[in-house]
This record gives sequence, C-alpha cells and structure tokens, in this order.
Amino acid sequence: MEGIYLPPDIRRHHFEPLRFKPLVTQLGAINMSTRETPRNGGCTVVASPPPYRVLCVDDEPSGLKLRQLILEHNGYLVSTAKTASEALAVFKSSEIDIVVTDHLLGRETGTATAKEMKRLKPHVPIIVLSGATNAPDGIEVADAFLSKAEGPECLLAKIHELALQARTTRDSSIAELPKADWRSTQSATLQLLAAIVESSNDAIFSKTLDGLIMTWNKAAEGMYGYQAAEIIGKSVSILQPSDRLGELTDMLERLRSGQKVDQFETTRVARDGHLLTVALTISPIWDAGGVVGASTIARDITRSKLNEQSLQNSEKLAIAGRMAATLAHEINNPLEAVANALYLLSESSSLDESARQFLASAQTELTSIRQVATATLGLHRGNADRPQPVRVSELFDSVFPIYGRKLRALGIAVESRYDTDILVNVFPGELRQVFSNLIVNAVDALEKSGDKLCVHVFASSDRANPTQKGLRITLSDNGSGIPAEKRAHIFEPFYTTKGSTGTGIGLWVSLGIVKKYGGSMRFRSVVKPGHSGTTFSVFLPIKPEPVNMTPMVA
Repeated sequence: MEGIYLPPDIRRHHFEPLRFKPLVTQLGAINMSTRETPRNGGCTVVASPPPYRVLCVDDEPSGLKLRQLILEHNGYLVSTAKTASEALAVFKSSEIDIVVTDHLLGRETGTATAKEMKRLKPHVPIIVLSGATNAPDGIEVADAFLSKAEGPECLLAKIHELALQARTTRDSSIAELPKADWRSTQSATLQLLAAIVESSNDAIFSKTLDGLIMTWNKAAEGMYGYQAAEIIGKSVSILQPSDRLGELTDMLERLRSGQKVDQFETTRVARDGHLLTVALTISPIWDAGGVVGASTIARDITRSKLNEQSLQNSEKLAIAGRMAATLAHEINNPLEAVANALYLLSESSSLDESARQFLASAQTELTSIRQVATATLGLHRGNADRPQPVRVSELFDSVFPIYGRKLRALGIAVESRYDTDILVNVFPGELRQVFSNLIVNAVDALEKSGDKLCVHVFASSDRANPTQKGLRITLSDNGSGIPAEKRAHIFEPFYTTKGSTGTGIGLWVSLGIVKKYGGSMRFRSVVKPGHSGTTFSVFLPIKPEPVNMTPMVA
C-alpha cells in the first residue's frame, strides 16, 4: 500500500481527530531453532533458520539458480541479480539481511560491489565467493570470503552466522535503550523529518481530502509566492489555472481510493499570476482508519521545459540552415548557366534598346540571387580551415543582401559607416554569423516600431584594457528597446524575448565567438517613448589571443 504515515507532531496544522501510525516500531523477539549438525570438515548447517532475505549475485545463470534453490530449500527468502548494477538496484530498494556475491561479475567485481553496498547500508553482512582459493584484492570490505570448493554446507553455516550476528547486534542496541530514550529518539526523529521537509528545495505541502491546504514549506513559499500564514486553510484550487480546475476533482478522487499520482506534469499559477510548469508527486496520507489526506511534492520545471523547447527549435533551425546551404549550393549550377546565357544575349547586336533594358534588369536580379546564395553558404560554413585576415566592412556587405527584401518591405533605412580598413584575424563564417544574429534582432525590433538601422566600424581600444588596440563595430536601431527587467538575461543560453519564435541561443553563441577572439560584446537600450532603441557594440582586438583552430558550431 503506497502512501505516507505522517504524525501530527511534524505539521503546523494537523488533522485533529485522526491517529497516525508511529514512525518507529519496536522489533519483536525472534524465536528460532538453532539445532546444528556438523558436516564437511567442521562446517555446521542450521536446521531451521529465521526467515532472512538473502541477495544472491552471480553472472553465471546455472550457478545462481542452484544457489537459490539450496537457500530456499533451507528456509531463506532469496532475491537474485546477474549484474552489479542490477544487484545494487535490488539492494537499494529491498530489505536485504545478507548478500552472497560471486567475485567475478563480467567487467565488475564482487569486492567493488560490496564496497558500494557497505557505503549504502554498512550493517548488512556480505559474503564474497570465488572459484579461487586465495582471497582477491579488496576483500577487506566484505564480512567473509569463501572458496566455492568448500561446498554448500560451509556457505549455509556462514550465512546463518553472519545474519544472526547482525540481527542480534541490532536487537541488542534497541533493547538497551531505556523507555524514556525511545520517546526522545522518536521526538528527535520527528524533528528531523520536519527539518528535512522545511529545508527541501522542492515545494512540499499537505492537504485534506477536501483540498484544503494544511502545511506549506519554505520552498512552496518561494515557488508559488504565498506565505504559509496566508494560504494554509485555503483550497488548493487557488494554485490551478481556470482551464485545469477539473484536475483537482480527478486527483482527490484517486487519492481517496489510495492511489498515488507520480511525476504528473501540469501547469500551476503563482500568486503574481505567472504560470509555472510543474512536476507533481502526490501521495495519500494514511492512519489506522484509512486515507486522511495527501502530501504534494512539486518541482518547478518551467525553465527546463523552455530549454527543451529551445533545443528543439535550434535543431529545427540547424536543419533548415543545412537545407538552405544545400539549396544555395545546388542553385549555383543553374545560375551559372543563366548568367552565361544572359551574357551571350547581351553580346547580340540584334537587340533593340528596350530589350537591352530588360536584359540589364535581369542581370541585376541575377546578381542579387548570386549574392544571397553566396552569403547563405558563408553563414553555414566558411571556406577557411583556419582564421584569416578579413575586412569587417566586406563581411557586413556580404550579409546585408540576405535581409535586403525584408528591410525594404519594412521601410528600414540602413546607414553604413566604415571608418577603418583594419584587418582582423577570424573565421569569416563565424563573424558573418555574429553580424547576422545582430541584424536579425534589430530587424525584429524594428518590425514593432522604428525605421533606422545604423552600422559603424571604427578604430578603438578595449575599455577593460585601454592598451589593447582593435576595432569596434556598433549596430544601432531605433526600435522599441529592451525592457530593463530582461537586460540581465540577454546573453544567457535559451533566454528569448521572442516567445515561441526565438531559440535563445543567437546572442549566447555570438558572445562566445567574440570572446574566442579575445573581444567583448556589450549593449545599451532605451525604452522611453519617442526615444527608444538598442545599440550592440562588438570589440575585436587587432592582435587577438591565440584562437581555437576549430570553428564554433551553433
């Protein structure tokens, strides 16, 4: 039966008339027969062992099965595992009294497995078996070593000896506690549980079967924005969006029947109205009479879900980029044929003036197509396998044609001012990617308001290190600006101000590229009506630090 036994002592408000099972129950006396018969060179076999549970581990199925049959025949409860990882999983999830493991477990060893088990539950005895007669290295972590040649009688005797010794030691330590110590131990346990709940990073709260909130920890206060004093006693429906109120009815019905809700992903609303994506685990709370309430553990997964969506979007963009580059590459072949045909046509003396004007127009448009195709290939991959000296002005001029049609459609005037021909040593494709990201962001901002995009390239020095000379590129728009509360997150991965249309990786990748060349990137933004806009500033040193010779991939 799944659920939680929760004493009223650890809750701020408890279910008054209800009784809860104690967290600690005293172990009863063990009545067992210990008639022993000497066999096999002094080993003794227990005729009627207590019902200990033994975990047997062996990667050889036949040996494991025979050992299981022998133990079960002698009254033991047996769990089995064929690998170290499987054994550890059983060990963690089950009450095991003793472990019997072969030493060689494929690529793992019994001693390494025993070491991890002792870290988890140091009181559980462990016997390591081996086909060899010499104890393997690291055997000191186990309680006993037996050679398989010693036979099943010695194994049974050693299992009984160690299991009985462990059980007796545990019972003795409990029996030695005075009754007063039982109460103080129980009180300390309750206080510890209360402290664990209160200090958890997950929101933890309890509610009645009518949905009234009864307890509320610190993490719940931080996650939902409600203080304990203001929400205890109110319906948990206060946390549910209007379109999910039916969930509460369904969950309470399941809880009344004793069912557990495990890792249920849904949406909740915080005190300030913003929506949270949460993962909920809801367990029934039992007392002797049945289910009396429910405990909820809630984890805020809003950011991880956004990151997941952004990764999916970025992968779609990467695929689209590769497709665009492929198309741009393939289109160059027919473009060459068209260009050649237009050239031959222009050489014809039979064309009248009107035809020549149409021909000139066609050649101009063809040139634009070739520029876009070339720029698209340049964004996808650079031809260079190492940094090259390039002029930033030429890189900008190769990127702008991609966005020319959209700029013209929005009526955006582009002002380019190149005050220096300083060369910088970079991968051209990477710097095109930086400029493309900045242009796209500016155009997106200008879609809402504004009509001007300005690019300025000039000699400068590093503000953090004035002795470092280089060039600075500023790209400014008179768009709507970036709200103050969003500016601190602009360069964070997967943070976007564009909703579902943004990936949140453009500026993050751009900053990484610029930093790789020893440069820096800053921005300033204004949101005042009639005087708004954003300027991004990129500094690139003339003699950058040594550059990673592998181009970055977005």
